[in-house]
Amino acid sequence: MATKSKGGWQALESNPETINPFLKKIGVIGLECVDVYSFDQEMLKFIPTPQLALILCFPSAEARAFLSKQYEEVEKNGKRPEGVFFMNQSEEIGNACGTFALFHSLANLENRVNLGKGKFAKWFAKAKLVKEDERSDLLSEDTDLAEAHEETAEEGDTEQPDNVDYHFITYVNKDGQLYEIDSCAPFPRLLGATTDATMIQDASVAVIELMNNVQNVSFSAMALIGK
Repeated sequence: MATKSKGGWQALESNPETINPFLKKIGVIGLECVDVYSFDQEMLKFIPTPQLALILCFPSAEARAFLSKQYEEVEKNGKRPEGVFFMNQSEEIGNACGTFALFHSLANLENRVNLGKGKFAKWFAKAKLVKEDERSDLLSEDTDLAEAHEETAEEGDTEQPDNVDYHFITYVNKDGQLYEIDSCAPFPRLLGATTDATMIQDASVAVIELMNNVQNVSFSAMALIGK
């Protein structure tokens, strides 16, 4: 997200070559990340199933105003969802919005994928027991996850910039419901029913709407699928 805070986590590259090794480092198995090259409905039919989550990377500044209006409408209607794991991203943790999107996906797929017994599972067991506004600090203080994150970021091909103008959010299928989860938003946003066979197609409605409302169309996306 926006400006990199001094001493914070580095930004991860938005590609399966980065995310899949990171999943192994943190002990998550039975799940892999694949590129989504297009949101054309015919192309989406070729994405493997089960489709569990979609991680979207987009130009932050241009999209923020549009997304803020979406959440304001939800709050007016009093439809904040319950039972969804969520945490806001603190400034101290730096450019970890990609990691937040991934961890939001994993946390809300509990009991559906094998989270293993590694670094993520140990942190998640503690994170479930604290309040939403305490989870980001709990993550920033986790030296094991920080080390895995740092190793993964340094293995990437892209030089780390001083300012990161892109942001990550996730769309996840939790118990047959599709949620948009953004670590910079006040809460998750319910988008409606979905299935493991149609999750990416269902999420594409919100993604295309977002793309149509920003001038910079430099988007990238990855699907999390079960092996």
